[in-house]
Amino acid sequence: MRSTMFVEDNNQFPVKAQRLSFSFFIFSIIIVSLLVIGYICSNIVLMKLGYQSIELEKKKDELMVQKYQLESTVENLSSLTRIEKIAVQELGMCRPERIEFIAMLPNNIVFDMMAQQPSIPESGSSFIEAGSLFKEFANLKIFQNQ
Repeated sequence: MRSTMFVEDNNQFPVKAQRLSFSFFIFSIIIVSLLVIGYICSNIVLMKLGYQSIELEKKKDELMVQKYQLESTVENLSSLTRIEKIAVQELGMCRPERIEFIAMLPNNIVFDMMAQQPSIPESGSSFIEAGSLFKEFANLKIFQNQ
């Protein structure tokens, strides 16, 4: 009886080894399958992002073209020749024959700003006091407030 038991035990040993090798094979197939599926999914995501990037670049280019067109339109509409043409034709304006400029100083100007005399007398150049210069300009008729 004992010899039959050993034979039966010996027969079960290869079955356990086969079960272990089969389960290892299945486990390795599952791991490889998961790795392949992960690789494929990452490639799909990268392709999607690539297509989105291309679409966004096209949209950016279209917006840049639109921006340049709008800038050109703004320049054309705000050109001085166009504005002058509208002023003459539609509003009846004309250019003045003579342009006069009148410069005025404010009433409350302070004449306490004096230039410092140079500390080196050998320079030979003389400086005018800024306050006296302002006073002379302030006494001119064109600078008098009316």
